[in-house]
Amino acid sequence: MKHQNNLLWQLPLVTLVALLFCIVSTLPAQTVPEIAEKALAATVYLEMYDSNGATLGIGSGFFVRENLIATNYHVIEGAARGITKLVGKYTTYTIEGVTATDKTNDLALLKVSAYGIKPLHLGNSDAVKIGETVYVAGNPKGLEGTFSDGIISSRRDKFAKERLQMTAPISSGSSGGPVLNRKGEVIGVSVSVHRALDAQNLNFAIPSRYLKILLTQSGVAKPLSQGNHSISAETYFNWGNTKSTLYDYEGAINDYTSSIRLDPNAAAYYNRGRAKVFLGQYRAAIADYDIAIQLKPDYVIAYHFRGYAKNRLGQHFAAISDYEMAIRLKPDYAPAYYLRGDAKADMGQYFDAITDFDMAIRLKPDYVIVYEKRGNAKANLGQYLAAISDYDIAIRLDSDNVFAYIERGEVKASLGKYFDAIADYDTGIRLAPSGTFFAFIYVLRGDAKSKLGKHFDAIADYNIAIQLDPDQADAYIKNGDAKVVLGQHFAAISDFDMAIRLKPDYAYTYTSRADAKLALGQYFAAISDYNTAIKLKSDYAYAYRKRGVSKESLGQHFAAISDYDTAIRLKPDYALAYRNRADTKLTLEQYTSAISDYNTAIRLKSDNPFAYTGRARAKSKLGRDWEAMQDYHTALKLAKQSGNEKLKSAIEDVIQSYDREIQLKQELERLKR
Repeated sequence: MKHQNNLLWQLPLVTLVALLFCIVSTLPAQTVPEIAEKALAATVYLEMYDSNGATLGIGSGFFVRENLIATNYHVIEGAARGITKLVGKYTTYTIEGVTATDKTNDLALLKVSAYGIKPLHLGNSDAVKIGETVYVAGNPKGLEGTFSDGIISSRRDKFAKERLQMTAPISSGSSGGPVLNRKGEVIGVSVSVHRALDAQNLNFAIPSRYLKILLTQSGVAKPLSQGNHSISAETYFNWGNTKSTLYDYEGAINDYTSSIRLDPNAAAYYNRGRAKVFLGQYRAAIADYDIAIQLKPDYVIAYHFRGYAKNRLGQHFAAISDYEMAIRLKPDYAPAYYLRGDAKADMGQYFDAITDFDMAIRLKPDYVIVYEKRGNAKANLGQYLAAISDYDIAIRLDSDNVFAYIERGEVKASLGKYFDAIADYDTGIRLAPSGTFFAFIYVLRGDAKSKLGKHFDAIADYNIAIQLDPDQADAYIKNGDAKVVLGQHFAAISDFDMAIRLKPDYAYTYTSRADAKLALGQYFAAISDYNTAIKLKSDYAYAYRKRGVSKESLGQHFAAISDYDTAIRLKPDYALAYRNRADTKLTLEQYTSAISDYNTAIRLKSDNPFAYTGRARAKSKLGRDWEAMQDYHTALKLAKQSGNEKLKSAIEDVIQSYDREIQLKQELERLKR
C-alpha cells in the first residue's frame, strides 16, 4: 500500500486534480435535510452601516474558508463597517476587511475572525444542467436561516457574464447566499437583480467558477470604505429594497431617489411610489407610478399599486380604471380582480365585488385575503352563513389570520352566537401583536359579553381596550353603557365625559350621558345633552323621544308630546314613541287618543306589557272594565314569559285591586237597582 501511495504522488499535478475532481463528482447525493443542515451551519447574516452608524442594508453570505466569507459586492458597497453572524446564532463578528472583489460579477470576499466553522465546498457550475434541482440558503427580508428549493430554468448572459436563472426564490436579504446542488456543493451565489419589489419572480445565481477565480486573488484584508462617489444606481436601488424590507420607508425613498438620479428607470419610480404608499403619501406615490407607467406602458404592477393609492384617496372609479388596465395587460392577474372587487365593495357594490372576488379565487385558489374580503361583502349583504364559510376557508389556509377570526366573530355575534363569537375574539387576541391598533378586539369581545348579560366581564374588556389605547372613544362609550345597565350612573357619566372629550361630534354619546342623567333625576341636564345630540343629528328620533320623557318628568306635558310627534314623524314605526305619547295623553286625561296610540304601539310591538297596562288604565277610565281586565291579563302573561318577577307581582296586585274595584262597582249597581 505504501508503494502504491508513492506511485500516486508521482503523477502530474493536472492528472491529480482531474482524479480528485472525479472522486468528488462521484460523491452520492445527500438528503435535503443534510444539505440544509450543512448549508445553514456555514451561512451568515450580514448587516452593513455607513459612517454615521445608519444601516445601509442587509444580505447573506457563506464561509468558503474558515475565516473567509463570500457575498455579493453590492451588499458591502459604500459601507464603512459591518457585522456578521451565523444564522440562528447570537454571536456577532466584526468584518475586518475585504480580501478581494469582482464588481463585474458582483462578488466580494470578507475576512472575519471566526474559527472552527466548516466552509462549504465549491462545485462545478459548468456541469449544471437546465432542470436540475438546486437549493438556496439565506435571509430573505431579514428572516434568518431560510432554506428553499427550485430548479435551474435557464442560462443567461447578463452584462456579458453568464448567470444561472432559477425558480428558487431570492428576496431582499438573500443576496450573497449559497446556491447548492443535490450533493451540497455550491454551484452559485444568489443575487437580487435590479427589479421592482413584488414584481415577477426572476431569480439568478452567479456561477461558482467566478468565485473560484476570486479566491485565487484573495490577499491582505483592506478596510471597508464609504466611497459614496463610486456607488452605483443598482446599489442605491438594492439599499432601498432592503430598507423597505426593514420598514424604513423614509430611508428607502432617499435611496430610490439617489438611484433615479443616476438611472431614471421604471422600477425605481415604482419602488419609490410603493414606499410612499406605506407612508400614506398617496398623491406623491401616484406621481411616481405615473412616471413608471410612462417609461413602461405595460407595467402591470404599477397600474395595480396606482389603483390602490387612488382607492385609498376615495377615487374609486379611477382606481377601477387602473385595475382594468392591469387585467387587460394580464388577464390572469388575480390581484387586479381582488383589488377591483375591493374598490367596488367600498362603493357598496357588494354583488359586483363578489363576482371579482370569485374570479380572483378561481385564478388563485389559496388567495387568503380574498376569501376574507368576500366574506365581508357577503356579511354586508346579510349572507352571514356564506360569510362564515369564507372566513373558515381563510383560517384553514392561514391559521394565524387575525382579521379572519375577528370578522368571523362579528358575523357570529350578528347571528346571536355570542359564545362562538367570544371564542373567535379570544383567538384573535392571542394572535394579535401587542399595540394600540388591536384594542378594538377587546371592545368587540366586551360587546358580546354584554349581550350575554356579563356586564362586569364586559367592563373588564373595555378597561383593557382603554389601557391599550387611551384615545379610543368607543371603549369609553361601551364602558359607560355597561355601567348604566348595572346602575352605576355616576361612573357611567364619567366615561361618557371622556368619550365626548375625545369625540365631541358623536351624537350617540350625548344621548347615552343624558340617559344616565335622566336615571339620576337630573332632568334639565339630560335635556341639555339631548339638545346637543339633536343639533349634531337633526333626524335623531331616539333623542327626541328621550327628551320628551325628560320633559314629561318635569310636568311639561305638551312639550313632551311635541317631541314624541317629531320622533314618530322621523320614525313612523317607533313603538316606544307611541307608547310614551299615550302615557302623556293618559296623564292629560285624553283617554280615547291615548288608546289609539297604545293600539299602534301594540301593533308595532306586541310583546310590551307596559303598552297593555297603559291601555288598560285608559279603558278603565272610560268604564270599559272587561276590556281593561283583558289587557291586564295579557300584560301579566307577557311578564311571566319575560321572567320579570317584580313586574309580574306588580301586575298581579293591580289585577287583584281592579277586580275588587269591579266587584264593588257591581255591588253598588245591584244595590241601586
